[in-house]
Amino acid sequence: MKRYADVSLPVNLDREFTYLIPPGLESAALVGTRAVVPFGRKYATGLITGLPAATNVTGLKPIHDIIDPSPIVSDELLRLCRWIAGYYLSPLGSVLKAAMPQGFSPSSRRVVRALDALTPDALEELKKRAPKQAEAAAYILSKREASAADVARKTGARQIHALLNDLVHAGLIASEEQIPRPSVKPKVVEMVRRDLLNPDLLRRALDALSPRKKKVRGLIEHLLAADTAPGASTAVADLLRHTGATLTQFRGLVGSGVIVTERVEVSREQDFGTELQTLGIRLNDSQSAVLAAIRGAMERGGGGTYLVHGVTGSGKTQVYIEAMRFCLSLGKSAIVLVPEISLTPQMVRRFKSHFGADVAVVHSRMSPGERHDAWRRAYRGEARIVIGPRSAVFAPLTHLGLIVVDEEHEASYKQFDSSPRYNARDVAVVRGGHAGAVVVLGSATPSVESYSNAEGGKYTLLRMPKRIDDVPMPSIALVDMTAERKRLYAAAKEALPPDQRSPLKNFVQPSVSGILRSKIQERIERKEGTILLQNRRGFAPFVECAECGYAEMCDNCNVTLTYHLAKKHLRCHYCGLIRTPHILCPTCGGTDIRLRGIGTQKVEEELGTMFPGARIQRMDMDSTTRKGAHDRILRSFARGETDILLGTQMVAKGLDFPRVSLVGVISADTQMLLPDFRASERTFQLLTQVAGRAGRSSILGEVLIQTHQPGHYTLVHVLDHDFMAFYEEELRARRELAYPPFSRLVLVEARGPNEEHVRDEAERFARALREEGIRATLLGPAPAVISKIDKKYRWHLILKCLKEEDPSGNAVREVIHRAMDKTAPRRKAEVQLIVDVDPAGLM
Repeated sequence: MKRYADVSLPVNLDREFTYLIPPGLESAALVGTRAVVPFGRKYATGLITGLPAATNVTGLKPIHDIIDPSPIVSDELLRLCRWIAGYYLSPLGSVLKAAMPQGFSPSSRRVVRALDALTPDALEELKKRAPKQAEAAAYILSKREASAADVARKTGARQIHALLNDLVHAGLIASEEQIPRPSVKPKVVEMVRRDLLNPDLLRRALDALSPRKKKVRGLIEHLLAADTAPGASTAVADLLRHTGATLTQFRGLVGSGVIVTERVEVSREQDFGTELQTLGIRLNDSQSAVLAAIRGAMERGGGGTYLVHGVTGSGKTQVYIEAMRFCLSLGKSAIVLVPEISLTPQMVRRFKSHFGADVAVVHSRMSPGERHDAWRRAYRGEARIVIGPRSAVFAPLTHLGLIVVDEEHEASYKQFDSSPRYNARDVAVVRGGHAGAVVVLGSATPSVESYSNAEGGKYTLLRMPKRIDDVPMPSIALVDMTAERKRLYAAAKEALPPDQRSPLKNFVQPSVSGILRSKIQERIERKEGTILLQNRRGFAPFVECAECGYAEMCDNCNVTLTYHLAKKHLRCHYCGLIRTPHILCPTCGGTDIRLRGIGTQKVEEELGTMFPGARIQRMDMDSTTRKGAHDRILRSFARGETDILLGTQMVAKGLDFPRVSLVGVISADTQMLLPDFRASERTFQLLTQVAGRAGRSSILGEVLIQTHQPGHYTLVHVLDHDFMAFYEEELRARRELAYPPFSRLVLVEARGPNEEHVRDEAERFARALREEGIRATLLGPAPAVISKIDKKYRWHLILKCLKEEDPSGNAVREVIHRAMDKTAPRRKAEVQLIVDVDPAGLM
């Protein structure tokens, strides 16, 4: 009887491929294991996603090999990936690739090593029943460690992985797999087993040594004095460092049988340090009520989603910790999602102080080896808590009991630049539902969609309206920069003779207002901390000729180039192009070239001039490119080694520094005036979050927000710390224009190097949608706000589907599927159609 397997491959095709399972692989072909299969003229690696009893497909090819001895993707995680593929209209192979840190990496770097059970007697027994296995085992025993490829070459075995898997199951060898880069493999350290040392042998070796061999004698004396409790061991590198003995001298002792060593796998883990754990913390009434609700849900089982709306400084993190402690006591595991890499070190230190080695960390700034080790620790159950940004939602934990999404409103939870374009917050809610886990969404400024879900009963709303110890919220004031500019211009004008006065339009205004400058000076004198936010990096966002208006534009994108002071060059923040700025205007030949706008580097330069003795740290993408840079900057600020922390939005989120008493926003208008329906919401969230960094202890906090739009309703509600008033006003505007939460948006982007072809494909797809009877409002197609990025033109088509007509969104997704299939045969090869369900932005 033939057996079949459905295999998902990492290709841009929305289908699975069926293969025959050859007789020798029937026991190894399990759902969730990787398989090497023929694909075209080559072999490809995919994941077995199903074992159908029958198929109508003819001419099937057999699976070539099975890589994994047991499934690496659980049924629960596979079900989640299928949901993501269906909801976000992404190929299942792309989703599975995102869910595994090693992706679909081939098996050529699998490494096996002999175990103690692989004795000559075991080898003889193996020869009688499985000669090929015995041949492979003998080679591995002779080498102690070898790659699967080497074993295959030596033995000529075609299905080498299945053969090795049998040896693994027999307990004769251990198997580890390297991920694609040869330098990345499980880290193995040579250890001295102190509990296996023979004191008599050591003493005899010591007596036989010449007195001149002081370092070798010191090494043996150190081992004689060491603890020999069961399992006690010392790394060889540490032993040599401590005693000063050489590796050659050490190897001599090993060769003579005086010392016994073993190679032990250790986990690569970035050292975030730990916080001093505060014992006996008493939760306040609102914290206790929220914790009781979450604990009750975990005790009852069955999951549920809870939206915790707690003001900044209300103690949400401590509630997460206590909820996690209860979760672990039930024998379950947990995931904590954070929106920014910059938040990870603080969160990890906090959790590690409570849970120690139970915590594993994953994020994109880790090395491939570190990510791989973290995944393996979670997969093996060695770590029961996984912390990280959006990809941590795929952590291979079993018995999942709790998922916490901190700062749930953050747009960074949405994958926007590659498939699958998922929102980790929403995926967390779905995974919790599948696993029966409780999901906690926490924020001081919940997203409009999440709060609407709570009001509608889809989520349970829990409130934490006060700060810990009743610490007051910081006072917030607006600084009208238009009025400030006029005041400064008038003063400058009076100080100059009439013939030297320039018009107001040419007056250059400092980025820091007079009142903010004086407040910063006060904090420096009192040795208190100041945080300044300017959500635009670089020195000047654009360079302009004052004589003709020419602006330096990117050659590849329809955006202006940003001037960076450190290297005195222009850089595109979209495609990375770098070039030297013009000295003369290329249009009119003018020499009056001006740096316009304000970036973090310009603010840093002004601060250095205003406060020459101050210690200033800038934290943005340019200053945090090196591994661990976020943590170094934040630790320096926490220790009081920095007076002013200046940065982009990464300084606005989740940071907790009791010494901060002043927060200044250089320009509140940067995001507020963007042509996006979420611009006001994002601005309210950002300003409220950064304001919440001030006054989180007994020191009263003060916030100054500089703006040219002091009457904007967003800023009015930020002044009053009034989320509900903002939410209700924003909801009215969304209802009137049928934007989320009243509708579901789908953004379709046509992208390619030829603008005419891109426009034609966008229009053809729009016609196909109408012909298929789409029940949605179609906006466009039209050029995107940024109409060209990295030499590719962009046209957008927005589908606005009312939830009352299509609550689940299934109807619109089916129509999009049909339209994609209908237009695919005639689509220009160089034009890409990208579908983004629930986009975070429309630009």
